[in-house]
Amino acid sequence: MALDLQDQEELENAKRAWKLWGRWVFLAMLIAATLYLGNIVWKGQIEQRNSRAATLYDNEFVAAMSKGDKSNALKSLQKIQSEYPQTFAAAQATLITADDAFANGKYDEAANHLKWLLQTQKHPLIRATVVQRLATVYLQQGKFDDALSVLNEKVEPEFAARLAELKGDIYLAQGKNDDAKKAFELALKQLPVDDAARELIEAKQNL
Repeated sequence: MALDLQDQEELENAKRAWKLWGRWVFLAMLIAATLYLGNIVWKGQIEQRNSRAATLYDNEFVAAMSKGDKSNALKSLQKIQSEYPQTFAAAQATLITADDAFANGKYDEAANHLKWLLQTQKHPLIRATVVQRLATVYLQQGKFDDALSVLNEKVEPEFAARLAELKGDIYLAQGKNDDAKKAFELALKQLPVDDAARELIEAKQNL
């Protein structure tokens, strides 16, 4: 009989515990499930946006550029930037447009495209590429302070040597040979010993 009373007490304790905590446990489980499903939906939406952006990039932007139709290529670029700003397709189309503007001496236009990428893109490789190219645009324009300022952007270690080398090029253009040598020395320290770029950097270091 004592065992039955003990079982009864445990049952009553369990009921009281459920009244106190059960709804919160249920709520926590519901929140966890919602977050999990939300994550799946979010990833699915990203994949869909990337897919649609890639289709627009291939069918409109690349098609127009291959025909030399820069007017329609620009319209396609603006559409991709507006509707899918953080996709790889947007980055790729903008980089191509910036390179084309740079090659044709339209430096301000190239800089504007590259600055847009810095505002919208988070991928380390894209950001490092954009920083390097924007600094090169400023170097070509003789905007040395702007170029050096851009190169202060923090990048992943594997991209740091290229930016240090470019910083050395900017110092050389300014006639600041001592600063240039320091930048080239830093670039060499950050490069693997078998990197093919070392030979050119060493040559510039001895100028």
